[in-house]
Amino acid sequence: MPTPNDEYESLVEKEDILVNRIETCTDTIDAVLRSLFEKDGPVHLQTVRDIVSAMHEVQIKLERELLIVRAEKRLAARHMDRKPSGLH
Repeated sequence: MPTPNDEYESLVEKEDILVNRIETCTDTIDAVLRSLFEKDGPVHLQTVRDIVSAMHEVQIKLERELLIVRAEKRLAARHMDRKPSGLH
């Protein structure tokens, strides 16, 4: 059975992974936007909107997951701080 410390460490790891994934989304979106500026020739605006929107939706999903992990992490930390008592 995992200890409160194990649970907390697992949440820290999940948080780090999600932060990295969100940063990757931001970097990728920026790269697409930069490439549009540098591109010569016509670009289909609706296709660009669809692509950037899809990428942003992935980022939003990850940010929502990160929010939940951070809430769970805070609750786990609070639980670890409590001294054992005979009451449950």
